[in-house]
Amino acid sequence: MKLIRLITIFAFTSVLSAQASAQIGCDRGCLEGHISTYIDALILNNPTAVPLASNAKISDNNRLVRLDEAFWDEAEETVYRWDIANPRLGDAATEAVIRNSNGSFTVIAIRLKVINNAITEVEVVRADEGDADRLWGPERLVDYPLSRNLTNSIRIADRDSYYRLIAAAESYWRAFQTNGTEEYHPADLLYDTLRFENGLQTTGLFPDGGFRSAPDGFDTGRFIGRNLWDRRYPVVDEERGIVLSMVRFGLKNGMESQSVATSNDRLVAEFFQVKNGMIQEVHAVLYNLPDDVPGVWEADYGPGVGGW
Repeated sequence: MKLIRLITIFAFTSVLSAQASAQIGCDRGCLEGHISTYIDALILNNPTAVPLASNAKISDNNRLVRLDEAFWDEAEETVYRWDIANPRLGDAATEAVIRNSNGSFTVIAIRLKVINNAITEVEVVRADEGDADRLWGPERLVDYPLSRNLTNSIRIADRDSYYRLIAAAESYWRAFQTNGTEEYHPADLLYDTLRFENGLQTTGLFPDGGFRSAPDGFDTGRFIGRNLWDRRYPVVDEERGIVLSMVRFGLKNGMESQSVATSNDRLVAEFFQVKNGMIQEVHAVLYNLPDDVPGVWEADYGPGVGGW
């Protein structure tokens, strides 16, 4: 009886998986095409060009909006962009820099969910200069060649699994959550991991030859008191070893900010590029957002606002 039951469960699961794949019906090229369609529509300020499902959920910096409210008139040209995708689940995302008509830049992360060739979810985190205090430097992304870590397909035998990619990202948040305490657990970070925050390089080897260790901030407790909540892992790209995490940055209850680095509550779209379980490169799009503003997407796991 147990064998029959297992066979029945396996067959049922296989059917569901096949049905899900058939529903999505969109490979990597297709998903990246949807991102292109979205960005082209943004530049032309033509939201009707985006193939939205009738019940699509759209957020812009944690506000539920119509698609036209996530666009802005001044957007003129895409000057930096790279994409990730998970064809199995119909998930895709991009980090891009948009040059506006007045010469300013907007840094943006866009996440899409695609089913039956229609976009059912759009999540946008975007920042202009000043939206995350001094964390600003899109020229660094625009002026240098795009990192190969972000565009290379990893040899199949060397790819990390879906869950190992999430584990590497989760180790980063665990280190953030526990740094400066007896519970501190180091992140799966390389010594020379590159990190960019709204384009501003903050760790690794800098173009001028300077260097800052990526684990140093955690190891020295520089971010003590931070709480990372409402975190999710909505796009996991096994082929390129990149996982997108959405998270809120705040302070734990009863804690005071220890530095500028922990002085603001933020909404963050954080991309982790991982190989052999270690984080090699991090890109974050950050936007100041008070903790008392409720989230509009359901969290996967982790403490709540102000928690430990």
